[in-house]
Amino acid sequence: MENGNQSGAGTGGPQPRGPRVQFINFGSDRMAEAFQAARRQPNWATRAAVLTFLIIIGIPILLLLLLATVAAAVVFSVLMSINWVVSRFSTSKSPEHGRRNVRVINRD
Repeated sequence: MENGNQSGAGTGGPQPRGPRVQFINFGSDRMAEAFQAARRQPNWATRAAVLTFLIIIGIPILLLLLLATVAAAVVFSVLMSINWVVSRFSTSKSPEHGRRNVRVINRD
């Protein structure tokens, strides 16, 4: 056995070695294969996939967000106008209205 060779079992007998740890990430290997397969596809296939994604997923999500925005604007405007009407037609009372069991201390 050579002194520089420490990677394998030598002929000098059994040598004490620690546990061998090997990190394997099969998910990234599969993702890399899928990415390479996607890159090998012709340009029209990529365009068709993007268009299909937009039609099936992208546009409906965009429309739902737009609908939610319009609905929120309508609800808040209706509530603001109801509040305005109620505040306009409510009878104005004295400045002390709403105070109960409160002793006002005037400091002049």
